Formats: sequence, C-alpha cells, structure tokens
Amino acid sequence: MTGLSAPVRVMRARPVISFTVMAYLLSWGVWLPLLAARQGCGAVHAPQWLHLAGSLGPLVAGVVMSAVVGGRAAVADLARRCLPRSGTRRWVTLAVLGPAGAFAVAALVCAAVGQVPDLAGTGGSEEFPELPLAVFWLANIVFYGFGEEVGWRGFALPYLQRRRSALSSSMVVAAIWAGWHLPLFGISAGLRDMPAIGLVGWAASIVTGSVVCTWLYNSSGGSLLALALFHGVLDIFINSPVKAALLPSVMSAAVIALALWIPRRYGPTDLAAVSRHTIPAAATTGA
Repeated sequence: MTGLSAPVRVMRARPVISFTVMAYLLSWGVWLPLLAARQGCGAVHAPQWLHLAGSLGPLVAGVVMSAVVGGRAAVADLARRCLPRSGTRRWVTLAVLGPAGAFAVAALVCAAVGQVPDLAGTGGSEEFPELPLAVFWLANIVFYGFGEEVGWRGFALPYLQRRRSALSSSMVVAAIWAGWHLPLFGISAGLRDMPAIGLVGWAASIVTGSVVCTWLYNSSGGSLLALALFHGVLDIFINSPVKAALLPSVMSAAVIALALWIPRRYGPTDLAAVSRHTIPAAATTGA
C-alpha cells in the first residue's frame, strides 16, 4: 500500500465498513430534503423522485469500492454480472416468475378469506401514480433493483463470503440493509405508520429476504441481473394497490418459508447447490 493516500488505505483495510458508510451518506444525503419536507418543514420542497434517486447510493458505493479494492478488473467484473450471461437464463426467469407466482397464490388466499383483490391495481403504484406502468416497472428495476443490489449483493456479499459462510454473510448484509432504510421511516407512509409488531415483521422480512437473495445470487453464479429483477419485481407485486390488506403478509410468509427451507436443504456454508460466489482473486489485488 506504499504511496496510497490515507483514505484509500483505510478503505482497502476496511472495505465493507467503508462501503456501508459511503452508501449511507450518499442515500441519506439525497433523502434529507424529502425527510425534512415530510416532517413539516414548510420551507422545504422536495420532489418524490428523490426517493428513487437516493436508492442509487449502494450502487455508487459498490462501484467506487470495487475500483478501490480491485481496480478496473473488479469494476469490469461487476458490470459483467449485471448483464445476461450463459447459464443464468433460468435464474433470470425465476427472478420474475417467482414473485409473480407468489402474488397469484396470495391473491387466491385473500379471495378465499373474503379479501377479494382489485386486480386492476396489479403492478401499479400509489407513490408514483403519474408514471405509466412500463415506466414505473423500469424505474423500480433500475433504482431499487440495480440501485441496491449492485451494492448489497454485488460488492458486500461476495467480499464477505471470501471469509465467512453464506449464512453469516447474509446476516451481515441484512444488518447493513436494514440500517440503510432508517430515514425512510420518516418518509414512506407505509413505514412511518407501521405498528410495533409490524416492525418485527419488517425486520424478519429483511433477514429472510437476505437469505433468499444470497441463495439466488450464489445459485446463479453471481448474476446481478437476476437479483435486480427479483428485488424490483417482488417490490412491485408486494406493494401493488389491490385493496387486499392481507396480500403483502401472505407474500412475505412465502419468502420466510423459503428462507427457512434453504439452509436446511443446502447448508449454511453456501446456501446453494454450488459453491458460494466470491470476488475473484484477481479483483482483490488492486490491479
């Protein structure tokens, strides 16, 4: 590390902590005006699209830290994992059809207990009602899918998996992921009005969601395209304004059940039928 500046030496010595701090600062800085406006600061006008923009914080932090830790080779590897690759087609398909199937089952369950969903709202948004459906879907996948997953599972998870089990790494990522959401509890109506028991369920969904995402990531050989699609599409379906209060809970229960099954089926070391995916050795030498 001779000749490196002090900040670069610190980031290389503590890459996951540095990534976390950077992701938080970038996202929270963008969300701050929105948070102030939601708390009644009348002098502050903040457009709702800042919620989307702030979600790019983990992506930017992941790219920067990949460059710091592994140079151009690491950034190129990160970019490759965002694109379609041979052998990942079934995982990309599953990333879309899985949430869609869970939504369909949840809709049937709701109908069976008397909460018939208004399917006209499927895939729509209460937060961005002015956006055409296709634009909203694209925005979800780009900002919430790639915006988050390039950081959480593109940089942090594979770096952690070099020295930790997949399950242990998933727990660390879950803690980082949960903490990143803190300002949104003052911005998003759904989080802001959540009762105490709801917070427990939300925390459980982050932990179990992290396990499922690790399984998908490792199984697909590190495909960030599959992760971005899964994250974005799941968010779209679970938050669809279909006027069935039970539907998100049923979908979350499906994710929890899958997360409990995965370690029993594959074991905690890899959480997949193949070896856990780590940052390539060439991408950690500073080359």
